[in-house]
Amino acid sequence: MVRELQIPVSVVPGETVRDLDGLAISSRNVRLSEQDRNAALVISRALNSARGMQTLSAKQEALDEALFSEPLFRRDYACIIDEATFELASETTVSKRALVAGWVNGVRLIDNMPMKVSAQ
Repeated sequence: MVRELQIPVSVVPGETVRDLDGLAISSRNVRLSEQDRNAALVISRALNSARGMQTLSAKQEALDEALFSEPLFRRDYACIIDEATFELASETTVSKRALVAGWVNGVRLIDNMPMKVSAQ
């Protein structure tokens, strides 16, 4: 969007800061009970599982399987996008990123992770 609208700013990407258990740090985390927090960990597990897969379809399947395995997690979206365009990625997309959003007991959680590019 910055490029399209020719806004004179630089977008500086940064890594997601995570707690020791892998949950992305957020002010919303204080609203999670211990049980809710354990359920929320499905997000980082899903992202890491997808990251280890070689093909785009396997990455998406890993995301879906992991997220649907947690009954307390209500998924909003889970997709793999092209980092440059934010459109859905294809197998030929060079820079892929997985995005996940959902709810645990009324708390909205989001996370993302770059996906490794497989050697072809």
